[in-house]
Parts: sequence; C-alpha cells; structure tokens
Amino acid sequence: MKLTLRIGILCLLLIPFSLKSQEMLTGIVQNPVVVKAAKKGTPVRSGQSVRLPFVDDFSNYSGYPDPKLWQDDLAYVNTGFAVYPPTIGVVTLDALDAFGQVYAHAVRLPFPADTLTSNPIRLDSNFTQHRPMHVSDSLYLSFYYQPAGASKTYPAGGWQLVGDSPEHSDKLVLEFGYATGDQVFAGFEYGEYIIGEDEYYQAGDSIENPFIPGTYYVFESSAYAGETILMPTDSIFEDEYVWNEVWSSYGGNVSDWLDENPYEYFKQVMIPIVDEGYFRNNFQFRFRNYASLDQDSWTTGNIVGWSSNCDQWNIDYVRLDLNRRYNDLYPNDVAFVSPSMSTLTEYQAMPWKQYRASDMITRFHNDLSNLSSSPKNTSYTFNIVKNHAQTIYVSPLNNENADPYYTHGLHDAEHHVSPQLEMAYEYDGADSAEFTITHIFSMVGVTDECRSNDTSVFEQKFYNYYAYDDGTAEAGYCLLSSMTNPQASLAVKFKLAEPDTLQAVRMWFNRTLNDENVAPFTLMVWANDGVCADGSEGPGTVLYEMPAQLPEFADDYLDFVPYYLDEPLPVSGTFYVGFYQDNDVQLNLGYDPARGRQVVRPFVCTPTRRPQHPHVPESHKRHGPHPNGRFRQRL
Repeated sequence: MKLTLRIGILCLLLIPFSLKSQEMLTGIVQNPVVVKAAKKGTPVRSGQSVRLPFVDDFSNYSGYPDPKLWQDDLAYVNTGFAVYPPTIGVVTLDALDAFGQVYAHAVRLPFPADTLTSNPIRLDSNFTQHRPMHVSDSLYLSFYYQPAGASKTYPAGGWQLVGDSPEHSDKLVLEFGYATGDQVFAGFEYGEYIIGEDEYYQAGDSIENPFIPGTYYVFESSAYAGETILMPTDSIFEDEYVWNEVWSSYGGNVSDWLDENPYEYFKQVMIPIVDEGYFRNNFQFRFRNYASLDQDSWTTGNIVGWSSNCDQWNIDYVRLDLNRRYNDLYPNDVAFVSPSMSTLTEYQAMPWKQYRASDMITRFHNDLSNLSSSPKNTSYTFNIVKNHAQTIYVSPLNNENADPYYTHGLHDAEHHVSPQLEMAYEYDGADSAEFTITHIFSMVGVTDECRSNDTSVFEQKFYNYYAYDDGTAEAGYCLLSSMTNPQASLAVKFKLAEPDTLQAVRMWFNRTLNDENVAPFTLMVWANDGVCADGSEGPGTVLYEMPAQLPEFADDYLDFVPYYLDEPLPVSGTFYVGFYQDNDVQLNLGYDPARGRQVVRPFVCTPTRRPQHPHVPESHKRHGPHPNGRFRQRL
C-alpha cells in the first residue's frame, strides 16, 4: 500500500520554521460545502404554508436550510462556526451568497448580505380549537443568536477563535411580514436592438421602442450604425410584500457577554406576536444580516487584495408556537452541543495498515446540555458498527441527573461527558475499514421536545491516508515573512508504526479573490533529526523536495488536490511534511479550529539545518509543477 498524507486543512502540530514568519488566520472566500451543493442544484422549495409549531434546531442536517421550513438558500446550516450552541448545529448568516461566493456587491461599509426567510405560516387559525387565531392564544417566536468569533477557551485566544465577529456597525435583523396579494413593478426584461445603416444618435436623442409601442428610448451617449443597444421588451411584476423590523442587534463579541455570564455563549430572544394584522394564512418572518468587508478582521496584519468571508451570526433553536409566555425560555430538551470526536488519539483518519491498538483513545469527550429549567434524569450510550454491517460494541446504558444549563453550564456527569472506550479495533488484514460510532443522550421518563439533537454520529475512516482535520475548513491559515529576502517553512508531524512509502500529499488551498495566493512553493519532507529552540526534536534533514509547485483547486471543491511524488518515498518512524516558500505571498491553507478535541496552539521551531538540504538525492527531487490538477481516487 502506498501512503497518502492530507495536510490541506490544518488543526494540530503546525511547525512554522522561521521566527520571523508571522502566522495569520483569514476568512474563507468560498464556502466549500455550499459550493459543492450548488453544483448539484439548490433545493426545490415549494413555498407551501406550514402549521404551528414551527421548530428548527438545525441538528440533523447541513448545507442549505430545510426547504420544508425555509424559503431561500442564502444561509448555511453547519456544526463548525458556532461555539457551545444550545444544541448541535446552527444556521450561519455571513458575507457569502447561495453559491458560496463573497457577495458581488460586498464593500467595506455595511451592505445587505444573507436572508433566511420562513415559508408562509398559517396564523389565521387555531387548528386545535378550530377557530380563528386571537391575541389571547399567546404566540411567541423565540431563537438563540451568537455573533461569531467566540472561543472554547475563555477568555478568547486568537488560535481558538471560531469565525469572525461582526463589527459594531454590522447588524442582525428580524422582520415580520406577509405577501399582500398585489403585484408591484420590479423592472424590465430586455431585448437587443441593432441601430440601422446611416443612423446616428447623440446623447439626448430618442427613438420609439419597437418592442413596446408608445414608449421611447432616450440615448445617454452617442450611438452609431451597427451598434447593439438593449431596450425594454416587457415589464416584470412580482408579489408585493410588507416587512416590518421587530428586533435587531448590532455587532459585538461573545467575550463581552461572558464577562457578565460565563454560560452565555448564546442569547435567547422572545418576540410576542400581538398585531392581529399578522394573523393570516401567509405570515412569514425572516432574519437578515448586514456585513462589511474588513481585510484585517481575521488577521494581525493586512493581506493586500484579499476579501474574505466575515461578520458571521449564528442562529439556533428557532421556535414559533402558541400558548407560550414571555418566560417560556426552557424547552423540555436535552441535547448534544458539539460534534462527536475521533476514536484515535492523534488523527481524524489514518491508514488501516498503520493502526495499532495504542492509537485508540480510552475516553470520549461529549459536550451535552440540559436546556430545561429543572434537573432531568438522562441516559447515555454509544455503539460501534464496522463497515456499516457488523455491530462490534455497545456500551452499557448509564443514567445520570443533568442540571439545567442556565444555572450550571454543560452537563458534567463523568459517565456521560467522558465515557470510557473499553475496546480497540482489530486489524483484519484488509486494505481499509470504516467504523460508525453513534452516541445517544436522551431524557428518561419525560417527553423530549426535540429528539433529533439526542444523537451524534462520527465516521472513523481507515483508508490510505493520515489526516488531523475533519475535511472542511472554517478559516484559512498562512505565513507572512517580514524578512527582506522572505523565507518560511511549515511542517506537519506524522508517526508510522511500520515502514511505508509516501506516494502523495493532498492539500486544500483556500481560494482568494483574484487568486492572490497563487505563488510557487516547494513541497518538502523532513526527517525527525532536527533540534528546536526549546531543545525538543523537530524537522531536520530534507528527505524529499518538489520545487515550483503552485496552489491548485479541485473541480469538486470539497476535495483535496493531490501532489504526487515522482517515485514513492520510503519513510519510517517520525517524519514531517509541509512546504518551503521564498516569497511573501500568503498561500492560505484551509484551517480547522477544532473537531472534538482541544485546539493546540501551533509552536515555533527553528531548525538546525536549512529547509532545503544540499544533499537531497536527485531521484527525490522534482523540478517544475506537477501536470496533474485533478483528482485521482484514493488507492
């Protein structure tokens, strides 16, 4: 088996060689999940009315908002941008459009960005009592919200930040509205009109529009024979809507909230619906955000020419129902808060051949929450299924009381939040394996209002590659050298249980506006015989170098681009893979803040040998960019 390494999305064990290289985090210019989904087509949205209760906690899906509840495709459902949400999964409003690109009209001043609009909701009738809706039915819309940029390690540290905090001039808005049933003028459709021979027009001249008799086209500049101009061919009308702003919040930082309340990573909002004008069969509500591009917001320095995603707002647990009260803040619900973690101590994925029982964790870590107002008896268990067919382990069912989050924070019972994993996988000689770990945390003896957030699943993959990341990026990571003659290197550490051969390195470079990060680099492999400034071991002798490479971007955006070595490179023990650059361009690899494990601050190591060793065998050098720019299937 030939080994592949995946370093395109970084989360641990980064080693910037040069002390004069400044590490920087940036926003992503494209959302990989949305870009990939957009290629398959956006969801079909019927726009049909829904009945109460309207509830979405975004816990059992990702990507575009659920078309059964939501009308548009602009917001992004995910488990990566929020920190300690009420339940696993949020919907994020940011500066990217429905196709995962920075809005074309984005500027530095606040501009309208994402919109998340509900489908029409039947507020004309109380269907339980079979009568029209009244104010006395006590309708409330509630939701939780969080400005991005929070940290799991409070007070916030730069390397633990998730997302970009909205500026004080940015804004999150909630509006109530409905379609009036009337049509309003929205613009024109246009057709091409070719100016005839011997015709010439100056600014201010006019001619009758042949597409719409009785209307005239007025020239704003000179036009000559043979030129084509666009003239209106028909009027466009659209449904008229009434929208009223009922709540808003300007940008801020979660750290300020935590100074007042250490549990308040999210705030809950309760909005009563008391205007009978909304008691219609097509009531709607929508969230909107105003963002502003800020090149410095993700970094400690300016990145010239880069405009990236920014100013995220996370929304969770949207509930609209009747018979509620202003203090109805605590649903009868227990839930997972964060995604499940890998069963491996170091990696998210590794080769099946290299796996050893010592690679297994001995305990999981779960973030769990009781959202209700009183302690609840809860149960927890997990099971492991091999290759989607064979159940190989089921943990004992364990009951514990869970205190409310609003008074005690996350659930802290050891058998639930830190359960033991008293088993190890058995290598069977196959070339690959996959294990599905399903965690279940639920309420005992009481009806749980939302069961979808009681389950969290992790797919443990053993193929032919190592990876520290989960495969998606929430940010970008780059090096910026301050030297007159820039030199900087970055390495990722890997450990082998037995000798193997390295065939390729898969990278995921984060696109930037106008491809500002496309600059040459040298792909490097180092031995573990260097000494860091603190005396610890580190990269030393160069085992392989492949100069004149360029950041490449796969056709399928979520996938990694492989950089194939000319010949498989024998490797054993501990070694390092990364790149060397002698320019001040920020190459901008994908960055994964955390996935089920504590984020570790990258440490700095100055090598005892130069990154490019003068005695690299010619057979292990590569000159010129690799011709492969597309994906090859993993072996």
